[in-house]
This record gives sequence, structure tokens and C-alpha cells, in this order.
Amino acid sequence: MAHYSTIGTNVIPSHYTITFESEGRKFQGQASIAIAISKATKVIKLHAKELEIHQAFLQAGTELYPAKITLNPKPEELALHFPHAIRGQAILNINFTGTHNDAMYGFYRSEYQQDGKFQDLLTTQFEAANARACFPCFDEPAFKATFDVSLIVDAKLGTISNMPIKEEHPQGKGKKKVTFQTSPRMSTYLLYLGVGDFKSISTKKGVVDIRVFTTPDKIKYAPLALEYTKTFLSFFEDYFKIKYPLPKLDIIAIPDFASGAMENWGAITFREIAVLGDENTSVVVKQNIAITIAHELAHQWFGNLVTMQWWDDLWLNESFATFMSYKAVHAAFPQWDLPLQYFYDTIADALSAVQLESTHPINVVVKTPGEVDEIFDRISYDKGGSVLHMLEDYVGEEHFRAGLTAYLTTFAYKNATKQDLWKAIQKAHRQEGIATMMNRWITLPGYPGITVASSSHGFSLRQHRFTLRNASSTVTWPIPVSYQTHEATVHHIIMDGATATIAGKAPWVKLNDGQHGFYRAFYSPDILQQLGRQIGSRSLSALDAAGIENDVYAAMLTGRYSLDDYLSFVRENCLEAGYPLNESVSTHLSGLNAITYGKKRYAEVRAVSLLYHTSQLSLLGGERKKEEKNTTTIMRSMTLASLGLIDHPETLLKIKNLLTELQLGKKSIDPNLRGVIYSLSAWQGDEKTWTYLVHRYQEEHLPEEARKLLRALGMFQDKALLQRSLEVGLSSTVRLQDSFMIPMTIGGNPAAGFSLLWNWTKHNWKTLMKTYSSGTHMLSSFVHNLAGADTKEQRQEIKAFFARKENDRDDIRMAVRQVLERIDVLMAFMKRNGIE
Repeated sequence: MAHYSTIGTNVIPSHYTITFESEGRKFQGQASIAIAISKATKVIKLHAKELEIHQAFLQAGTELYPAKITLNPKPEELALHFPHAIRGQAILNINFTGTHNDAMYGFYRSEYQQDGKFQDLLTTQFEAANARACFPCFDEPAFKATFDVSLIVDAKLGTISNMPIKEEHPQGKGKKKVTFQTSPRMSTYLLYLGVGDFKSISTKKGVVDIRVFTTPDKIKYAPLALEYTKTFLSFFEDYFKIKYPLPKLDIIAIPDFASGAMENWGAITFREIAVLGDENTSVVVKQNIAITIAHELAHQWFGNLVTMQWWDDLWLNESFATFMSYKAVHAAFPQWDLPLQYFYDTIADALSAVQLESTHPINVVVKTPGEVDEIFDRISYDKGGSVLHMLEDYVGEEHFRAGLTAYLTTFAYKNATKQDLWKAIQKAHRQEGIATMMNRWITLPGYPGITVASSSHGFSLRQHRFTLRNASSTVTWPIPVSYQTHEATVHHIIMDGATATIAGKAPWVKLNDGQHGFYRAFYSPDILQQLGRQIGSRSLSALDAAGIENDVYAAMLTGRYSLDDYLSFVRENCLEAGYPLNESVSTHLSGLNAITYGKKRYAEVRAVSLLYHTSQLSLLGGERKKEEKNTTTIMRSMTLASLGLIDHPETLLKIKNLLTELQLGKKSIDPNLRGVIYSLSAWQGDEKTWTYLVHRYQEEHLPEEARKLLRALGMFQDKALLQRSLEVGLSSTVRLQDSFMIPMTIGGNPAAGFSLLWNWTKHNWKTLMKTYSSGTHMLSSFVHNLAGADTKEQRQEIKAFFARKENDRDDIRMAVRQVLERIDVLMAFMKRNGIE
């Protein structure tokens, strides 16, 4: 594993003592850092970003050495020059000031309204490399240290950090000094500081205090998070056989927050929508709250207790948290069918994201903070989580679990690498070859596709790297292949070369039983026809049926099957599909509706979509039943949305009536339908509807409802109204964290057209670059919105625009490459299938 530190490893920190005092938009700080210097040096380098350094000196024994200060903004370094070479143990003392920015990184301010007045709270976001924007530090994951933190604040305000409060003392002038207990050994990106008029509710799990903090107006939405946190904490302590090591665990809802959540040890921060809810919260958001909390709790072990050595192993954190979050939630709520949802939410999502040539491996070389920010993506989260799902199936759940416990126990409070993890699982499995197999999966970009054909002796298999442009490749993966035939027995082989054979005559074979493997299977027409019949008769499991359809759709995008083939497959086999097949088909048909909208072949696609979705609505029922499955509730909303967007008269009339009931203040409206009501009201709406939605958004306090209203503003067919919506998105009406949502929705609006969004993006690009630092991980979302371009001229214009130096940044380059490739795939698909 490469370590791309620019400050070297000659100086190692062991402990920080830091005091912060805020005054308006500024803060001042004093940091004392205990360090060990291996080789005598006159220069000590550490990280600093957007800080003013006023004084620095080194204490070595009884000697004090003042430093000459050099700040280098580009590598974000602070160099301290001393008159004599120094070696051994020392204390580095630095006085500094910084600014509480509004950009959601470092030590920043977040604003909310209370009793009609705007109030500020202060919070931090340090991952990946923004602790340096709060205090001078050795800001890399390998530099673990303990922390003593003090905050001097207004005496009326509350304070939060990773550890409980140790003591408080009045400071005069209406201020107090709050000192926290010493933290465990941890990386700088996990430190947390919070100051504000927080309200909280609490409970205990054994000796651990669990608290949920919100702004005063949101505390009524906190009980759900408190319940989930206690439940999942118990699960992880039992699963890992390691007690949560801190005395308290705080869940903190932040009004302005760039990511979904952040796993600061003992003080986890969230977007409000990711953690707050009540009885009017939809099924989807309740599930997302549970999954997000479980994800961050998993990090308390994977990432916090044991941390990657360098950011190329970021996936060790995020993949495991993704995988383990579904385990925890499923254990608590088995009725939610999370294993079925994991296929669609994680595995299918990753397969779709990684089928580009411009993708990156799970384990990727990163050198700069911007490059690190680029890999907080679906590959690090979903592909990694999918590969772990496959590994667990291969070694067995108990061996997998035992390996994780051994890994966490061995490397507690330390840093580790992927090789350490493979060794632990291999030892638990008592079988060689795990490391060799897994290193291939995490270092190769993409994933395999296996073609399956009948032969005289059974079935022949051939693997290749699957990409949407059918790029030639000779790489192979060691694939744990499971399969079943009409006899229903599941068999297993390792396909470690380009070809393999399944012996024995059978009318059909289905690869990837239960969709545990991270690969696609493409069947010859005779086998696919037989498998289609198995889907239609419901002889295959719901997961296997969904896997087949998902692979058929992907094959259609490459030209292996035609649009006609796919539509026939759906019409003949999928009309009575259950979950998750129905979600997969619905998503794919809606995507085809958007591609063909206003072009040739739209009528054909619409006809199949209408047939499919009306059939589904009959199966699901038009109204929610008291004890129905979450997946049924989710699919009803999705089905109605799909019908509305193909102008199904009965659906649009129903939506019109439901909006009237909402406007009249009726409380009985199913919360699971509110998003559909707003979006389809916009779809068939006018300026009056637009004004209503904007007003509702401005008045709404529940984060979930506000987001639904904001998305709806991107669903009008009238381009003048969409232009006004885009202007709202960048106004002070919309929080910075949410301003990408209207452009994102317009990007998926079939009536919007590409030019509207592209012209807006070009016109506002400099503002967007200035507004969204690389630390927010948000700028690339505006690039991904452009993947709907479908002409050579549009593609060339996008390429030329981002090739200009003033429009380029290292955290969007991968997004630009992927958008250009997706446009190529879309244009080729349209040409092959006569869509003009």
C-alpha cells in the first residue's frame, strides 16, 4: 500500500491539547501537540488550511525553540523552521485563528430559524482532509493520537465533542470554558466540535449514554433515532463481540450538512432528513433513517476503532458500513425484507455504476484531498458492499464473522490494511486463497459477465469484463459461481479461467443463485426463453427473477439484445412480478420512457409501460392496507409515479383530487404518497401549482416533506417554470446542502430537454465551483446531471467546456469521463434501436 503523505513520517503525534474560542465568524485556538521526532530535523511539516498562524514554538525538555512560519496553501501545509536540528520527544505549541465558513467543511456555521429569528450553531466536518481547516495537525488517518479539547463559548450555549464533559468553569463576560474527557487514540478526521442551543433526549444501553441532539424546533422528531440507535448498538456489540468503547454515543442532527452523515467517534452528525422522523414519516424515509444510523454505528468499529492506513483503503470503512447496516436493520426488522432491498439498493446499483470503462477499482490510488473526495462514490460503498456480500456467501457467515472479530480485536486503536483483513478471514475459514481471490476483485476495475450457452454435454461458460461499450479485455476474475437447474439443487464452482463447463443435460440453468455473486449472466436465446417461463410461473425466487431481468436490460444497452427483445421479455414474463423484480422493471421502463419521450418508438415503450404498471397496480391495490409489507407500500408509490409520467388519465385525476385534499388540510393522506402527489401535480401543473409548491416549501419544517416539495419543482413540463425553479435552487430560500436537488430532478424530467439544464450549468458553473469545495463531495453531482445529452454536438460541447482549465477541478474529473461515456452509450443505443 502506497502512502502519499507530503509531510513525511519523521514526526509522529501522540496527543493534542487544543482550546478554541469563537467570536462571531472567527475563532482562535491554541494547540499543544506531543510529538516524537525520529531523525534530527530543523523543519517540521504539518497540515493547515485557511488558517492564520500567529506563533509557533517547540518545547524540548527545558528548551524553547521559536519557529519561523511558512504556509503553503496549495499542498495545505504548514512548515515550521527551527534554528537547530531537534530529535526525540517534544511539545509543539501553535496559536492560530480561523473562520467559521458557510461551506459545510472544517469548523463551520449552520443556520436555522427559531421563533422567527435566525440562529447559528457551530459544527465540524473533517473527513477526508478538513481537520486542517480547524487546527494545525497531522491530518492523515495513520497519524492517530489522543485529544484533550476545550471550548470557550457563550455560557447559554451547549457544547458537544467526542467525549463527555469533564468540567466547566465561568470565564467572565458571559462565557464558560468547557473541557472534555481525553479521547481514545483516533485519527484527526474523527474529531468533533459542536456549539449551539441544542435540545436532546436520552436513554442508556448498559453503561453507555445515548443522546439525540437537534435544534429546539426539531426535538419532537428525535425519538425514532433514539430507539434505532439503542437497538443497533446492541446488535453490533453482539455481532463483533466487542463492546462499544466510549462512555457515550451522540446522534446530532445538523440543519446544513453536505453528506448524509459522518461517523465522528461518539458524536455522529447527520443531515436532518437522514435522522429525524415521526408518525407521518414515509416507509422509505423510516428505512433510510434506520439504515443510515446503522451505517454510522458500524463505523464506530470499522473505521474508528480500526482505521485504514491510507485513503486507498477507504472502501474498508464504507463497504463494511454499507454491508453491515443492512444486517443490523434486518435483524431488528425482519418484516422489512431488507435482503431483497439490498439487491436493488446496493448490488444492482453497483452493477449499473461500474459497467463503464471509466470506472475505478474498489482499491484505488489517491494522492490529493480532491482525489480522495472523488472516491466517496458508489464503488467504495456499493460495489465494495456487494463484493463483501459475495465473500460472506463464499466462506460462510460464521467464518466471515469470526474473521471480522479477530481483525477488529487485533488492530483495535491502530491502523490496518486490506491484507490484514484477508488474513483474518482466511484464518477463520481455514482455507488458503482468500487473499489471492479478493485482491483480484478489489484491484481490477469493473466486473465479469458470463455468457451461458447450451452444449452437447451441458452448458458452456465464458467470462469477460462487462462494459456498456463492449470493450475488449482479456482479464479474468476468480468467480464463486453458484447455479441451479430444473432439479432445484444449488451447486458451486470456482471459475478461475476464461471458460468453464457445467456437465449434465438440463432444459435450463440459472447462474448466481440468490444473487450473491457480483457478476452478470447472459444466456443464449433458448435458455433465456426457458428462464422467462420460470419467472412467469414464479418457479424462481424473487431475487433470481430480478437478477435475470437486470442482466437482460444491461445486455440490451450493449446491443446483445434489442429494445424489442427487452419489451417482449417484460410483456411475456414480468407482468405479475413481485419485489424486487417489480422495482427493477419499473425503473427500467421509466428510463426508457425518458429516453424515447418525444421521439420515435415512444408509443411502443409507453404501451408496454402502461400494460406493466396497470397490471402492477391491480396486484398492489390502490390504497395502503394496515399490515402490508414495506415493499408493497414502496412499489405502490413508484407505480403511480410511473403511470403519471406516461399521462395515465385515471392516475392524474387521482393526483389532482389528492392535492385538493392536501390543500384543504386533510390529515388522512398517506405520507407514502405525498412525494408522488407533489411531483405529478407539478407534471400536470401551471404557475398556480408552482407558486403553491414554493410557498409550501418555504413554510415546511419536516425535512422529508421539504425535500419532496423541492424535488417536485423540477417536474414541471413548462420550461419557463423550470427555469424559475432553477433560480429558486440557488437562492437563499434553499439550503446549500439541497441546492443540487432541483437540477438533479430536471435531469431526469423527460419533458425538460437537455438545453435548459446545460445552459443553466454553464451560466452558473463559476458560482458552483466557488460554492462547493471539494470537501463537500457535491460539485460532481452537477456534472452527472448532464448524462442525458444525446447528440454528438452536445457531447462535444460538454467535453470542450470541462477541458478548459478554469472549469476543471480534480474532484470532478472522473465524473466528466463517466458522463461522456454514458452519452456515447446512449447515442449508440438510440441509433441501434431507431430512436430519433
